[in-house]
Amino acid sequence: MAKPIIIRGVAIGQGRPKICIPIVGKTQREIFDKADELQTVPADLAEWRADWYQGADSIENVLDTLRGLRKRLGEKPLLFTFRTKMEGGERRLDRDRYLRLNEAAAESGLADLVDLELFTILEGGKLSAAMEAGDLAGAVSRIRSGGVRIVMSSHDFINTPPKEELLRRFEVMDQSGADILKIAVMPKNPADVLTLLSATEEASRKWDRPLISMAMGGIGVISRLSGETFGSAVTFASAGTASAPGQMDAAAVEQILNAVHRGMYPENMKSHIFLIGFMGTGKSTVTSALSARCGCSGLEMDQRIEEETGMKIRDIFSRFGEEYFRNLETELLKRIRLEAPAVVSCGGGAVLRQENVEIMKSCGRIVLLTAEPETVLERVRGDDTRPKLKGRMSVSGIRELMDERRQAYSLAADLSVATDGKAPNEIAEEILRFLQEL
Repeated sequence: MAKPIIIRGVAIGQGRPKICIPIVGKTQREIFDKADELQTVPADLAEWRADWYQGADSIENVLDTLRGLRKRLGEKPLLFTFRTKMEGGERRLDRDRYLRLNEAAAESGLADLVDLELFTILEGGKLSAAMEAGDLAGAVSRIRSGGVRIVMSSHDFINTPPKEELLRRFEVMDQSGADILKIAVMPKNPADVLTLLSATEEASRKWDRPLISMAMGGIGVISRLSGETFGSAVTFASAGTASAPGQMDAAAVEQILNAVHRGMYPENMKSHIFLIGFMGTGKSTVTSALSARCGCSGLEMDQRIEEETGMKIRDIFSRFGEEYFRNLETELLKRIRLEAPAVVSCGGGAVLRQENVEIMKSCGRIVLLTAEPETVLERVRGDDTRPKLKGRMSVSGIRELMDERRQAYSLAADLSVATDGKAPNEIAEEILRFLQEL
């Protein structure tokens, strides 16, 4: 299973496929207008197709347009793509100029991801020879040094290569060190679509990087909608002008992806399981045990917030205050609601905000884990990462804080399980029995 890549809060490779809307326009004004339109459509991330831009011959023009896009897109992730004529784009560009352009986009800090074409970097060379020469790895390393993630791509607008060739391309992309591996093909019949889907499913089990795959044109539309089944993490949809054959309207794509997402999971995991409770009640260990039994992923909210912000929880509290941290929790829960059913370990104070409780109840069950103050103290003693226990690291201090939260916990919970003296596996089994009775 691929480890998700989190960019500006969007987890690529986790939950339903993320929707990417290409921004295409010949002039800067057209490009900016398209970016403004994204505020009204369901887009998880945006792709700027710079090959459509009349000013793309000048790196200065490209960077100036990137600055405008970054301002308009706010915190929405941005993928920079110059699609060459050889791979279905609007213009030709030799390898050296292509690399310089992508390096400039990466170094600017304005794009979050950069698309690198496999065969443009190799100049049509053989894959095995290219890997021996280190061409791909070198290009990836140079461009990633600008602080971006790399999407390594291959587009075939003529036909669909055999499955063995598609897997070989995925393998070479993986060996290059790229963050996301992308293949697009042109099917001539439904069998070609099955070839792509089969290769994607096998590649998603072989390599731990998020994949993107699609069969273009009308025949291949199903491949843009079935990514959660076969392992494709992103689908491209249109909001006006399409950038490739077969792109569907973004609003329609969102409806279908959500319907597929809801229908994929067995009855006992059609929704999230949120574990709430005071710190030290065992939420993390029970999350691991319970997710293994349910056959789903486990998610630590505090850990996810630390990954997304690049800061420790205690530092967020000390620098920005508790209200700021609670806002981060709320925004994360809104995104979790759209992801695949998981066991979610919530921060100790997550249910203190009613909006958070309402989000959890809208997409899952809430399980309260409890423990006596003496048990909690034994589990958290010496842990300086918990800002709410500062000055309260005692049985009486813990009991006092527990009493402050007791009513909020009780009102939020669908069921409650005591964890004192129990092993995580035992607690997980108890939770599952309770959930089956609800």
